[in-house]
Amino acid sequence: MSRSDLFLPVLGLLALTSCGKPEAPHVPGLFVLGVDGMDPVITQRLIDEGKLPNLAKLAANGGFQSLGTVNPPQSPVAWSSFVTGLDPGGHGIFDFVHRDPHTYMPISSATPPAEPAKAIEIGDTYFPISGGDVSNNRGGIPFWDELEKAGVDTEIYRIPGNYPVPESGAKTLSGMGTSDMRGGYGVYTWFTDMPVPDREKLKGDIQLVTVDDYDLDGTPDSVHGTLKGPPDLFHIAPDATITDADYLTAGVTFWIDPKQDALYIEAGLDTAVIKEGEWSDWMKVSYEALPGGMVAFDGMVRFYAKSVRGDTPGEPGFAVYASPVNFVPSNPAQPITTPDDWSADLAGVLGNFYTQGMPEETNALKDGMFSDDDYIKQVGLVQEDTRNMLNLALARFQPGDMSFMYVSDIDLQCHMLWRHGDPKHADQPNHPAWEPVSAAKHKADIEHMYEHVDQLAGHLVDNLPPDTTFLLMSDHGFQPYTREVHLNSWLRDHGWLVLKDGAQTGTIPTGDVDWSKTRAYNIGFNAIYVNEQGREAEGIVPPGDVDKVMAELSAELLAVTDPKDGKTVIRKMARSKDIYAKDRIAEAPDLVVGFDVGYGNSDQSTLGEVIPEWITDNTSRWSGNHLMDPDVVPGVLFSNKPLPAGTYDLLDVTATVYSHFGVAPAPGMTGTSIYP
Repeated sequence: MSRSDLFLPVLGLLALTSCGKPEAPHVPGLFVLGVDGMDPVITQRLIDEGKLPNLAKLAANGGFQSLGTVNPPQSPVAWSSFVTGLDPGGHGIFDFVHRDPHTYMPISSATPPAEPAKAIEIGDTYFPISGGDVSNNRGGIPFWDELEKAGVDTEIYRIPGNYPVPESGAKTLSGMGTSDMRGGYGVYTWFTDMPVPDREKLKGDIQLVTVDDYDLDGTPDSVHGTLKGPPDLFHIAPDATITDADYLTAGVTFWIDPKQDALYIEAGLDTAVIKEGEWSDWMKVSYEALPGGMVAFDGMVRFYAKSVRGDTPGEPGFAVYASPVNFVPSNPAQPITTPDDWSADLAGVLGNFYTQGMPEETNALKDGMFSDDDYIKQVGLVQEDTRNMLNLALARFQPGDMSFMYVSDIDLQCHMLWRHGDPKHADQPNHPAWEPVSAAKHKADIEHMYEHVDQLAGHLVDNLPPDTTFLLMSDHGFQPYTREVHLNSWLRDHGWLVLKDGAQTGTIPTGDVDWSKTRAYNIGFNAIYVNEQGREAEGIVPPGDVDKVMAELSAELLAVTDPKDGKTVIRKMARSKDIYAKDRIAEAPDLVVGFDVGYGNSDQSTLGEVIPEWITDNTSRWSGNHLMDPDVVPGVLFSNKPLPAGTYDLLDVTATVYSHFGVAPAPGMTGTSIYP
């Protein structure tokens, strides 16, 4: 198959080409391809081996080098920095997870706490009258707003950290961080007639079903289930906690074919037929919030027939996977684009496409519902979406325009598939999560993701208008993640965090910490907070002692070695006030932990849990990582124009976007244009 065969034909896309664009732009256009997690070491190796011919050509004719990332090198932090040209102290995104100093509870970094909702209660129904609105927590000015003000036609596809979607005159489609219909970040549904161990620990809705004889023909051949949608807010008091029973539901029925391993599926008004091992197309489901269709929300879902009858030894009898319910792009329940109706315009050409911010089914693979074969099959669907959308962006791109498109190929697959073999260093020992049978088949999967990006880049370079500047960049690189550090457990062992009644295990959110004796705690992947008087709800460290406490704690953490082999666990410790702008420094963690290669904070500690051990082998399928010291996970920068000698980072790329179009930098920006 040739590279051009991978893409939609341009014919038929003209319905979406922009009208009224400048006929004689004063500068050539700029197209930026943002590839999450692309690593310079892996890229160089594959170029040297002849596996990335288009990127090799791009490097030879233009330039290729590593690109400095931010601290911490987390995707929402890094992409927010690229979007605004500000460091975290300027835009206010410091981690995936922040903490509420009044409650010590983990909170999403994407949205600030909303004002309490108020509603009028009529019978058993609550009609909202104020409050409850959720906004985007990212500060600063997105570069696309400044470009639009300057008259540059700008289109942004799948940009991370842009949900909830702020108002803008540019055309933007939100990416990573966009929720599913129920407000989560990838809550799947698993229909099965077999018991599922530890189901309460899984990241999906596990529905135990039965195969029944609903049509009374003497053969059990039908299964009924439900798909949860958004919370039923019209029947939940504004101050109530949402429970599993508080979601709107839609029914789904599966009919088992009597002769072959296939299913006939009825979901809403849509139907589909899929064989075992196949995915359905998108199927529309509707959630009625008020009777008579007064208020209803549309979603869409894809089904995967994992097992129809259980003919394969070790497989469940009936097992069907339903993707998280995505927003319907033609009529999303919440805005996912600016302007609001641009998603419908995109759907008019592309049809339905993944709207959930992280579309790969990583939770299914982590939970063991999917094998690597299942996972890679679904990744192929995401790649198909990517190619179609990229081709659309290319068809719409005109001289003088600015376009950006985000690609998730490499990041999530490095997270999930690194365990099969280290793509940076082939001589490394097997990962603790290594699976020998699957590794034999999937060891080269990460390389294939790089090869797909190579095809995308080649297609763009070959088809962009002459004189267009093309940049390919990534927000960070990658490293193995072999050892889990449980920061709160280490803090407990060394007297910084104290649990009530001398307990060894507990959680911060459930009130197990004795704050009268606790000087520091961890919430977030790279964040440590001092329990400061006057700032934290039960702070004990006087403000005048905070610097001394941070210095003492930093020194202790930098001296930590792995009891397994004596390796350094933490490479650097940074004080937020020393590395960030001051605009929103009050919201920052006090210390940023820069883990060394192979180490990272555990999910448990990130959310405030204290477990018995302070360090363990990482046996999770989430086996690669980048939440480390930024110096060990730089990203990449490619250009179709020669790169001047020097070192560059994400903020310099943003400055380059401004400089290219002659637009003055936004307030607070510190980067310098790559090109003189």
